[in-house]
This record gives sequence, C-alpha cells and structure tokens, in this order.
Amino acid sequence: MRINHSKPYFTIDDAKSLLTIIESNFVTAGFKAQELGEVASHYLGKRYGIPTQSGTDALCAAFISMELPENAEVAVPAYICTAPLDALAICRLKPVPVDIDMNTFSISIDAVNAKKGISAVLAAHLFGIPAPLYRIESENLVEDCAQTLGVEIDGYRVGSMGEFAVCSFYGTKLLTTGHGGLLAVDDKKIYDSVGRLLNHDKQDEWQPHFHFMMSDLNASLGLSQFSHLDSMIAKRRELAERFTIALNGEGGSFTNSAYSRFIVFSETDIEDALREFNDVGIEAKRPVYKPLFQALNRDPEEFPNAQWAHDHIISVPIYPAMSEDEIKFIEQYLENHKNELRCRPPA
Repeated sequence: MRINHSKPYFTIDDAKSLLTIIESNFVTAGFKAQELGEVASHYLGKRYGIPTQSGTDALCAAFISMELPENAEVAVPAYICTAPLDALAICRLKPVPVDIDMNTFSISIDAVNAKKGISAVLAAHLFGIPAPLYRIESENLVEDCAQTLGVEIDGYRVGSMGEFAVCSFYGTKLLTTGHGGLLAVDDKKIYDSVGRLLNHDKQDEWQPHFHFMMSDLNASLGLSQFSHLDSMIAKRRELAERFTIALNGEGGSFTNSAYSRFIVFSETDIEDALREFNDVGIEAKRPVYKPLFQALNRDPEEFPNAQWAHDHIISVPIYPAMSEDEIKFIEQYLENHKNELRCRPPA
C-alpha cells in the first residue's frame, strides 16, 4: 500500500462543470470567473473577489495595489513556504521574517506589532488552524488563507481580518481549481484598480498589466468544489478525530480547525520518523519543505520557534479521497507509534 501525502477529491459534478464550459466554447476569464469571485469572497467575509492563476499572483496583486515604495519592508512569517518571497521580489519589496507563535504556528502577533518601519504584513493561517490576526496593527495586512477556510476565531471568520485576503486553489489545498488563487477585498477602489491591473483589454490608455486572471474553465471547477467544501472539511474533521484517538486514546472538539494538514510532533529524530512512515507506505512530510527564514540564510537562533517547528512537525496524510483501508492503516500506525509521536490538542 502507498498512501499519498495529498490527493484532491473530485465528484461527478466537478467533471460535469468542466464539460459544461468546454461545450460552451468559452474558456477564458468571463462570467464563471466573476461568479467564483463572488462566491469565494462571501465565504471569506469580503465584498469583492478576483480569481487569479495562482495564490502567488493574488499576493502580487495585493502588494502592487498598496503602491509601496521600492524596498519597503514587509513582515512575513519565518515558518512558511517560499512563495511569498517570489511575490515580494516581483514587487521589489523587502521581506522581514518574524518568528511564529507556538500555539497557532502563524506569525507572532506581539513580535510583528513591535516591529518598527514595517509597511505591510503578510500573515498566514497554517494547517487549517485559525489565528487571531485581527490583533495585528498594520493597516496593510494581507491574510493568507491558502490552508485554512471555513472556520472562525473569536467571532472573526478566516479571511475577514485583513484589508486583503488571499487564497490558493492549488491541487493540495482544501479545494482546487488545478492551479489558481483569489484576492478578496472590501474596498471598491482597490477592487477596481486590481481589475484594471489584470485586464489589458478595452483600456483607453496603455499601462503595464499582469496577466493573472483565472479562466472560466478553472473557475467552473472551483465553483463546483466550493459547493461541497463544507462536506470535505467535515470529512477532514472526522479523520482528524480518528487519528487523534489512535494516537492519544481520546478525542475532543474538532470544529475549530479545517485540518488541511494533520500534524504530529516527533519525539525522536525527525528524519528517522519520516523514514519509518515512508518505509511502510505512508507519505508523511515536513509540512514546510524549507522555511522562509532558511531560504533567506538567516540565523536559526533568531527564530527559535520556527526552527523548532521545522525540526519536529510531521504532516500525516489526511484528505476526503482517502479509502477506508488507507484510513485504518494510518490509524494502526499511529496507535503503534504513540510513544514516539504526539499531536496538537484539538481544543
């Protein structure tokens, strides 16, 4: 048996949604992309949404709309993938890594609020866990919801806390359009300016544009995926409860996370633990292959929490497309290794 780390979940309705667009002979950005923007932005607690070809494209659009000066400093989590560095490089902005909070694994709010000279903040909800990002004081807050949708914290819906909300709809996310992303905002002026930035057609005066707009083909799949997102998250929570009981012997409350990842902490050498998972056919991974602070060649002692996370956290497969045999196999493995592994409390 070989259990993939991630696998998208598709229904017959997803397939029909693609066929409908193909039969229409209109596959570029159009009414379906507009509809996805409306549906997704409402889900994120925002008024307007613009689907893009990737989450990185959405980040670029957000930073460009801020009109920051070149080399303006942007606070970013030390423990996150390197995609934000791509967006910042394109926009000629300077990343300032900040250590993470050990409860949420998101950026440390106290640390980022104490930073001087920061022009904007990128903060992400990781692994399906919502973080209280509404406490961040920056007016230019980009809330990255790529791994966390459909949950709330302290009455705030994920996506509603920053001036900008961005999503990724890549194949390993909670829902997928293949490649794809979204930028969501409340400000109509920002929405209109981003629309002009991304749409090169029917413009009276030329200006540089970014061809980031999502096609109707991808958007139609996204709309179908959104229609059963709640049931997919419910399935992830069911699996998280089963895995937690296998590891801890007891469950808890599982409604406060979307469980885009089921994370366990290795009490032994992480490389040995990963090897043991993979030797039996479970494709477990570090959830962040190379943390952002390492990509910037920064001293690990500056970011002790991010370094700890990289040294201890393992992501175990969890997704709705998993078969019952695969689920039971993982349950048994976790039960057999409960002395070497522990999981984040579901409270």
